Amino acid sequence: MRIATNVSAIVSNNALQKSQDRLTKSIARLSSGYKINSSSDDAAGYAISEKMRLQLRGLNQADNNAADGVSVLHTAEGAMEEIQSMLARMKELSVQAANGTNSVDERSAIQSEIDSLNSEIDRISSNTEFNSQTLISGNLSRRVYSNYEGVNQIEVSDNFVAGNYGITITQDARQAIVVGNGAVTMSDTATVTKEQAGTISMNGYGIEISEGDTLAGIMGKLVDGADKIGGRVFAITAGATNDTKVNGTDYAGYEPQTSYAGNNIVFMTKESGSSKTMNITCSNAQLANMLGIATAATNSGMYAEGSDVQAEFTLDNDGKRVGFADSAVISTSGTRVTVKDVNNRTFVTDVPSNVAGTQFSDTAKADDKSTATSTQTAKVTQEVTDVGTMSVHVGANENQVILIDIPAVTSYTLGTENLNVMTSVTASEAIDTIDTAVAYANRVRSQMGAYENRFEHTTNNLGTASENLTSAISTMTDTDMAEEMTEYTSLNVMTQAATSILAQANERPSTVLQILQ
Repeated sequence: MRIATNVSAIVSNNALQKSQDRLTKSIARLSSGYKINSSSDDAAGYAISEKMRLQLRGLNQADNNAADGVSVLHTAEGAMEEIQSMLARMKELSVQAANGTNSVDERSAIQSEIDSLNSEIDRISSNTEFNSQTLISGNLSRRVYSNYEGVNQIEVSDNFVAGNYGITITQDARQAIVVGNGAVTMSDTATVTKEQAGTISMNGYGIEISEGDTLAGIMGKLVDGADKIGGRVFAITAGATNDTKVNGTDYAGYEPQTSYAGNNIVFMTKESGSSKTMNITCSNAQLANMLGIATAATNSGMYAEGSDVQAEFTLDNDGKRVGFADSAVISTSGTRVTVKDVNNRTFVTDVPSNVAGTQFSDTAKADDKSTATSTQTAKVTQEVTDVGTMSVHVGANENQVILIDIPAVTSYTLGTENLNVMTSVTASEAIDTIDTAVAYANRVRSQMGAYENRFEHTTNNLGTASENLTSAISTMTDTDMAEEMTEYTSLNVMTQAATSILAQANERPSTVLQILQ
């Protein structure tokens, strides 16, 4: 027997220590509810579970992000609903104004309401915000850069990939222009006699020329009347009608003169396009001859139409279209060039009427479109980028985003900016313009609805992914309480037993005293 080393006690103590360590871990699992409380419990399981927890938190935040995206769209759609209501009112007013029973005063009242509605459309466009970001002013649309100043991208579908898209302008758009077929013979000091008094009509808008009116007074009335119907009246140097003109910003390339006597009068629309017309009639042949517009006193009067921009696809050195697919088709209206392709791809560009520098001859007969006398072209390149859209992060990982692209909705992009209903002719044109604007607004709102549906499905998917991931983490890290309680009970008994045996082992050396007695 040995008393220097109590091997039995050492063995018992070792067993007790192991049982206590296991019991401590079991108590930790039972009290925390987790079977992995530190990396020492399960190194691989701990690393995997922590990575999954990060993923879960990312998914939960992505769900919140998607909800914010839906809120953005709801805000924008609310604004679009009001704009569509105003367009519907404009349609109603235009149809009313097209009726021949309306007086000038009634049409003026209608025009005033339309102008007010356009102002409100622009106000809503610039003031509709979410978290200080404007939504339908073009702030959230893809950035498109042009190689020509003044060329604006009105619409580009989000299924057009970033890159360069080329269209060649073969002829600029032109206004409807009526040039007087003779010089003004009335002097600056002369006045209209009773026999010369009459009515000059521009697109059906009558302007009374009364006895005693001076030349300046007549021109003042014509200028005011033209402004009301969306046109201009000015005088040009006699003989300038034989010159070819390149479209200018305001006066179609002409140089307005401050004096009227001995010069030609020009009547023109402000806007360009084949839908724009200018019809000048005069009830008094003497008045017409005096103003150099003798043809206006005939039955048909003086009539001219504008012309649309002409465009084609730009080809590269290999004869292939720059950017556009072979299935795309191109069309024009006014100053706008529209490219349509399969899958509802739409590409609309507004081209100013002086890009190609086309030279026009506005003949004195003024009974047809202006004649283009040059073949200059302009290759317009529109660089479509991925910049500008709102990126809503809807995933736990990098680049898991939905891009919201909302085109600008303003009176300019809708085409109602210069809507005019002062005559039955312009009112009829306004009806068609509003129909086009409604179609554009419907496309924008339909696009918003598609985004909302996408976010709804995304939210459902995120919820399912979060649920499944939570279940996986639970299986990996949560304690099975029934199983662990059984383990705890067993370890508790083992600890008590080891404690009892250790006590007895510590008593064994005392038996040596019996030998020493």
